[in-house]
Amino acid sequence: MIHPHRDRVGAGTGRGSTLAGMSNGSAQTPTESPAETPVDPDGALRLLDVEGAPPGTFGEFEPTSPPLLDARGRVRLSFSRVDTYRNCPRKFRYAYIDRLPTEPSPHLSFGSSIHAALEAFYDRKLPSCPSEDDLLGFLYEVWDSSGFRDLPRDEQLSYYRHAQDVLRRFHRREAPTYRLPAATEAWFELPVGDAAVVVGSIDRVDADDDGRLHVIDYKTNRKVQDRQRVSRSLQLAIYALACQHLYGRLPVQVSLDFVVPGVMVTVDLDELDLERARAAVLDTATKVREEAFTPTPNRLCGWCDFRSVCPAWDGDGPQVLGPAVDQAVEMRRRLRREVRELRELEDGVTRLADELDGS
Repeated sequence: MIHPHRDRVGAGTGRGSTLAGMSNGSAQTPTESPAETPVDPDGALRLLDVEGAPPGTFGEFEPTSPPLLDARGRVRLSFSRVDTYRNCPRKFRYAYIDRLPTEPSPHLSFGSSIHAALEAFYDRKLPSCPSEDDLLGFLYEVWDSSGFRDLPRDEQLSYYRHAQDVLRRFHRREAPTYRLPAATEAWFELPVGDAAVVVGSIDRVDADDDGRLHVIDYKTNRKVQDRQRVSRSLQLAIYALACQHLYGRLPVQVSLDFVVPGVMVTVDLDELDLERARAAVLDTATKVREEAFTPTPNRLCGWCDFRSVCPAWDGDGPQVLGPAVDQAVEMRRRLRREVRELRELEDGVTRLADELDGS
């Protein structure tokens, strides 16, 4: 079975940090006795020696279930998690069970920035269409620079200007027929049988004059998919089911909006295979429970962040183990600081309350 996070990465004595027990995604259990660490009788979080805190120290804040399992024992998935598992189960384990860090990339930052700007464009209460300058202002406010930090400044500016051009074309295309959507970034938690729940957010849900729903998902890659491939989209099938879960009815159409080339590809609901989507989710959930994480080398391996720890690649690839330990150390350092700030604030509130009561 998948081991709970009670065995945490880097929980140790403070003399150093290690990342051990890579098989099955668990780390070594520290040897300190819990009695050596100050813990409130009621389990509340206290000012702690975070570096040496053994499992259980944080009481109610500790994970109570294994990774990806919710309180009802269902495997918590998303489209991207299902898609990752279907491409390579070992990559799924590294990303979602072991929680190894990944490096930001220009492509991901570009895509997240476009998505955030379009969310702001449609997430308005007024029926009038935001201007082109408004849309470019949204881009400026939400621009994610994390994936560009290692690029020369002129390349960073090139990406930003490209994003501006993409949004200008989008505005010219959409402004003449602009209308407020039914929802933007519609969050859902879709139960699939008793074994899985799929979570995620739909970029946009439109309602036509007859109240029929239309699901739109933005894509920021350059290549446009044809209708046949869009009709086989597992993501759109999941979003159609999520739409039904949220609003009580299925959409009449689903679309992929390829915003870079400016092409929207739309298919009718009856072209989607909803049962296939349910089966894919349940199959993934079953295999995750079975810890079936065999590597599956494929054409995407060249872009994988985890090659250095993958047995299929014999250590060839960007190092991830060291950065994972560094991230654990930084998280503990940040936690220690935030715990202290929390306790100081609570003490201040208590003092002020006592003073007010006594005045």
